[in-house]
Parts: sequence; structure tokens; C-alpha cells
Amino acid sequence: MAGRNLHEPRTVLEQLLRQQDRTYDEVAAAFEQLARTLGERGLSITARHLRRLASGERSGTTPSTRRVLHAMFGLPVDELLRPPGVVLPVAPARAAPSPAVHQERDLLEMAAQESHRFTYDQEFPISGEVIDGLHDEVRELSTLFITQPLPTVLGRLVGLQSTTLSLLERRQTPANARRLYFLASVVAGLLATAANDISKPELAMTHARTAYLWADYTGHDGLRTWIRALQSYICFWADRPREAVRYAERGAGPAGSARGSAPAWLYAGQARAWAALGNTEQAKQLIHRAENAIEQAASDELDELGGLCTFGPPKHLYYAGRALAGLPGEFARAERYAVDAIEAYRDPNQPGWDRTCLADSRISLALARVTRGEIEGASASLEPVLTLAPEDRIHDLVQTLHLVHRELNRFDTPGSVALQERIEVFSQVSLRQVLG
Repeated sequence: MAGRNLHEPRTVLEQLLRQQDRTYDEVAAAFEQLARTLGERGLSITARHLRRLASGERSGTTPSTRRVLHAMFGLPVDELLRPPGVVLPVAPARAAPSPAVHQERDLLEMAAQESHRFTYDQEFPISGEVIDGLHDEVRELSTLFITQPLPTVLGRLVGLQSTTLSLLERRQTPANARRLYFLASVVAGLLATAANDISKPELAMTHARTAYLWADYTGHDGLRTWIRALQSYICFWADRPREAVRYAERGAGPAGSARGSAPAWLYAGQARAWAALGNTEQAKQLIHRAENAIEQAASDELDELGGLCTFGPPKHLYYAGRALAGLPGEFARAERYAVDAIEAYRDPNQPGWDRTCLADSRISLALARVTRGEIEGASASLEPVLTLAPEDRIHDLVQTLHLVHRELNRFDTPGSVALQERIEVFSQVSLRQVLG
């Protein structure tokens, strides 16, 4: 029998590590940073331990280590330590190319990564080309954040933060420093959203506060507005609507000078907060204000990143439906907004498609229907949501489903009881449990 080719990776983990532009020491540092992000305090891994794991050795993989590795690479440890196949599971679904194509592609990737590593390891001043590369990666991750489960994105996001901050420690021109701080602020905003998704609002606010400091340095009013909207968003999902309103009000200044879509997010989020406080008129006024802001917006530096960094008409429909769904007398309008949002998000190939907004719009529709006593209609709306995989069950979805569950307490029918039980089962295993 022929021996194994020593250049072939022994595990999927080794294959993934070879495809990255980081040393084992750098990956170990990113592991520790991600562990802190996930609340795994004191957890670390050495470069030597990583090499042993990459070779297929399974010793020392505690539950905490396995959770962080899962979040970092988007695969369970058992999958990471198996021999690699022709197609990596983390790749988007597509027709598998031939092994020869893979070999050629791997050679090209290795060459590109070697050049990339050399560039980032040098001590010469940062060039615009390097920052352009970071910008492209931020743009890609901003889109992946709304289209893919968090565990498939989080490792790259933490690594990107580490790279950006390390570059900020090196010499650069004021213009390049401004660009780097802009990207660092956006990455911190994405990390804040990730922390919110796993039900860690205080950690989310820590990231968001840092993001605002960097945004303030850039002097970009759209970015300042976006971070204030993010802080309001975090407080809303933490059941602190008055604090959410205060953060939105603090964003009013930069919003007045911003030309992109960030003010629309600020106003739409403020509308949801007022709705949670039972103020129907304020909520409706701000929904209208957000709509006007979208119509008047011109794409800015933040909007050009796309994904989570822009706020378009479909997202406004979702926010409006969510705001009105729990308000007395507004159920019909809430249902129309939610139905329109679901239709707007129906095609996953459309730019700006957001899997969470689609799922939460279905929950908003269910909430409006339950409030009107339409249990069957609510159940039909929730069917695609209740079958979501655990890694898709972010904090926002679980929280909104709790509102539906509470509203179902007004009924005592087999249908309402069955729907409550399904919601309870759904909530038992969410993204928070997946990532520890």
C-alpha cells in the first residue's frame, strides 16, 4: 500500500489552517480572543496543542475548547478532526469540481496567502492596497452576517478584528488611519451584533461603546448614527426600551448630518422601542420618519459595505410590522407590513436578503394573527421558523416568540396549547446553547 503523501492535510482542521494567512501562534491568539467574546473566561490554547489537533490527536478537547473551535471554524470538532474530503463542508453549496481543479486552486490560494502574509508581517507603512483588502473582507463579512449562521462567520470576524487592530499599531498616514478606524468600528459593530445574537447584551454594549469611540475619531456621521442605532437595538432586545429610546435620541445629532441609510435604522428602531412602551402615536410617527429617511438617503461609505451596514425598504417593512404587531388596534397594519416584508425577503438571491429579518417577520405576522384570535393562521406563519436549526435561533427570534407564547395564554384550545409547546421546545436549544 502506498504511504500517505506528507504534503496532504491529515484533518479538515489542518486543511482549514493551511488556507488561512495566519501562523499557529496567531490562530491561538485569535482563539483566546474569541473565547473571551463568547464568555469562556480564562480559556486558552497553545500553538502546540493546535498542531496536535490538526494532526488528528483528540486529547485535551474540553467542552469549552470544542465550543470555541466550533464557533471559530464553523464545524463541530468531530468534523474538524476527520480526514478531509474533496469538498469542505463550510463552502457554499455548488457542484464539486474535479480533484485536479482543487489541486490547482489550492496552489493558487497558497501563493496568494503567502503574499498576503508577507505583506501584513512587514513593518513598512500601511498602503492603500492593504486597506482595500481589509475593506473587501469587511464588506464580505457584513453580507455573510445576514445570510449565514453566526458560527460560520464568527471566527473570521474575530481574526479580522485582530488584523485591523494590529495594523493600527503600525505607522500610517492620517488618511489611512482614518480608514482603518472606520473599518475597526464596523467590525466592532458586527461583533456587538454577534454578542447580542447569543444573548449577551452587556458584552454587546462593550463592543458597541468601543465602536462609537472609533467612529467618533473618523468624523463619519453615518457611522456615528449607525452605532447609536446599534446601541438602541441592543437595549431593545435586552427589554430596556426606555434606554433604547435614549440611545436613539443621542443619535439624532449625527443623523441630521448623515446622508446614508443609517438614520432610517435609528428611527425604525426608536419606533419599536416606543411601541414596546405602548406609545402608538410616537411609534407611527417614527415609522413614517424612517420611511422618509430611506427615500431621501444617498448611498454613503457605510452603505457601500452592504449587508448589515445598510437599511433598505424590506428591512423597514419588517421593523414596522414588528413595532405595530403588539399594539392594540394596529394588528391589520402590522399584518400588512409583515406580509410585505416576507414577500420582499422571499428570494435569497436578492441583494440585502436577510434570513433573520425574514424569520422575525413571520413571527410578527403570527403575533398579529394571535392577537386577533387566528391561531391556525399564526401556526402556519410560524412553521418555517420553528423548523430552523439551532444555530439560526438567535436571541431576537427567541424573544419575539416569547411574545407570541404570552399572547397565546388568552386561549385554551388544543391548537393554542400545541403551538405554545412547540415554541417552548424551540427555545430550549438556541444559538446561545450551541456556542455555550
